[in-house]
Amino acid sequence: MTGRMTLAQELEQAHRNGVGAGIAGLQDPALGARRLSGRAVPVLAEAAVSSATPFLRAPLLGRISAALLLHTASDGWCSTCVVSVPCPTVQALR
Repeated sequence: MTGRMTLAQELEQAHRNGVGAGIAGLQDPALGARRLSGRAVPVLAEAAVSSATPFLRAPLLGRISAALLLHTASDGWCSTCVVSVPCPTVQALR
C-alpha cells in the first residue's frame, strides 16, 4: 500500500480524532464541578462519537457518490474532465 490513506482509513482516523477530542472535552478543567474523570470517560467519548458518526458520514458519502457519478467513463475518457480514466477527481475520491 502506498503512503496515501484510503477514504475508509481517513474516516476511521477522523473517528479516533473525534474520540480524543471528546475525551479532552469531558475532562476540560473549564467544566469545573461538571468535569468528568475516570475510566468511563473514554467509553462515554466513544459512545458520543459513534452516535454522531452516521450523521456526519452520510452527507459526506452522498457528496462523494454524486461527484463519482459526474466522472463516469465513456470510451476510456472521463465524461466531465475529458481526460483518460481514471481522472484525477476519481482517483482522489477513491
